[in-house]
Amino acid sequence: MESSRKLPKLTKAIDSVTTSFERALEAILARVVVSDPPVAIAIAYSGGLDSSVLLYLATQYCQRHAMPLHAFHVHHGLSPNADAWLMHCEQQAGALDVPFKAVRVQLDSDAEEGIEQAARVARYAALGELCRIHSVQLLLTAHHQDDQAETVLLQLFRGAGLRGLGGMLDLHEAHGLTGGDVLVGRPLLECSRKELEHMAAALEIEYVQDESNADTRYRRNAIRQQIMPLIDRTYPGMAATVARSSQHWQSAQQLLDELALIDFTACAEGDALRIEAMAKLSTRRIDNLLRFWLLQQGAPYAPSSAQLNQLRTQMLVARTDAQPALELCGMQLQRRAGTLMALALRHASPPNQPLEIQWRGEPSITIPEWQGTLLFAEAQTRGICPQRLQASALTLQPRTGGERLKPDPARPSRTLKNLFQESALPAQQRPWLPLAYLNGQLAFAAGLGMDARVADAPGGVIMHWQGEPGA
Repeated sequence: MESSRKLPKLTKAIDSVTTSFERALEAILARVVVSDPPVAIAIAYSGGLDSSVLLYLATQYCQRHAMPLHAFHVHHGLSPNADAWLMHCEQQAGALDVPFKAVRVQLDSDAEEGIEQAARVARYAALGELCRIHSVQLLLTAHHQDDQAETVLLQLFRGAGLRGLGGMLDLHEAHGLTGGDVLVGRPLLECSRKELEHMAAALEIEYVQDESNADTRYRRNAIRQQIMPLIDRTYPGMAATVARSSQHWQSAQQLLDELALIDFTACAEGDALRIEAMAKLSTRRIDNLLRFWLLQQGAPYAPSSAQLNQLRTQMLVARTDAQPALELCGMQLQRRAGTLMALALRHASPPNQPLEIQWRGEPSITIPEWQGTLLFAEAQTRGICPQRLQASALTLQPRTGGERLKPDPARPSRTLKNLFQESALPAQQRPWLPLAYLNGQLAFAAGLGMDARVADAPGGVIMHWQGEPGA
């Protein structure tokens, strides 16, 4: 009798979650623009309750709509059960006939930002790289309504502004931690944790329990285990209410971003900002513009009020002949010729050992070790014979001194040192520009171009380097 009473409730939970998921996913897909539909989707699959329900829902949807689906798992190694979780995820994905890939990451237990944030950063970076390798345009995460409420409370306790109080977006089009070129969608934000639990029980979805979720030394767990239950006793349904407030804050932030875009258009000089034009704005509009601009330039997070005050004091009111530099929000800000520029910081050193890659006809190969991408295109005149390029590995390596390049077939070869000195490339960027050798012969120098002695086939392949400037 008891089970018969539970059945309608569980069926209702399945229908509610499924309807909410599909409505949210279709709204996300309507905003995803790709040149080669259908959109390839990946699930960030930890094996826990939330991502297990998401994998089930996405599998049903993608099978009906003939859309490619992948399940990606990140092995942090933090738990003694991490190996078992990986095996579980592989088995469950296999049972659903979903291609599965896992990557192991190593974390610095002494990371300045704390192990929780270090794990988050490493997880998104690994998921972003898996998406690029497998040509996935949209990564789905299983964040739900309770997660949104926890995020808003965390931001509130940190004294965040509108962007932080807005919580998580349903579609993040420029997620800095994934590399910026992978869209991150969250189609479960309208679903509560209870609804997901009911659905998993009704469908007998197997999932793992992460013992670290009970550790209240982590701030999010403390909010989840101690603070939210206390608030919910006085304000039932607070998660839905807080999540609704986050949408209002998101709308307000969007209006500020539209204003920032107007100001950016008036102040921009390429990717830089003209200081003279910025000086005509009010302080609040300058701060709004700087927050917007830094995020657009790839900063992983927006600056605080104190950091903005420091930025305005040191960079905007400096002597006209001064060229100050300031590290802020993972970027190096430089004042040059009346403009404010943002350059990505390089905390690691460029590789000092050769690295072999194999070109198989793809338009680009991302090289994480060199923090850039090698692009391949059809030459307008002459390039490397494609069959020759595919037959041998390309070797990327740093400059050692004395190398010569022949960019122009009608002129003699010249030393890279002289070519770089004549280029406009900043000196701090040059160590991050690799040399590409084909069968022991220098074929390409990033930042300078191809060697004419190798590019001997009409309509062949030429290479280009795409990498953010170093600091």
